[in-house]
Amino acid sequence: MNQVITLPQSMLERLDKVAQGSHMKPEAIIKQAVADRLDYEEWLLEQVDAGLAEIKAGKGIPHTEFMKRVGASPNARKKAA
Repeated sequence: MNQVITLPQSMLERLDKVAQGSHMKPEAIIKQAVADRLDYEEWLLEQVDAGLAEIKAGKGIPHTEFMKRVGASPNARKKAA
């Protein structure tokens, strides 16, 4: 199944530059980029699901306990901003 996507001109220019420098066809670069992103997103979803399963199994700790263990103040982010 073929699909058509529209890319901004600036992205097309970057793609052409990379294609020339790597001696790869732009289509091959796009396919690899999409495949890499899909691999990452699938891995990330697996990690999130595994983490949620651990929490449901009672293996998690409350946020305040985590912050104590790593030695961070609960308001550290507010102070940094």
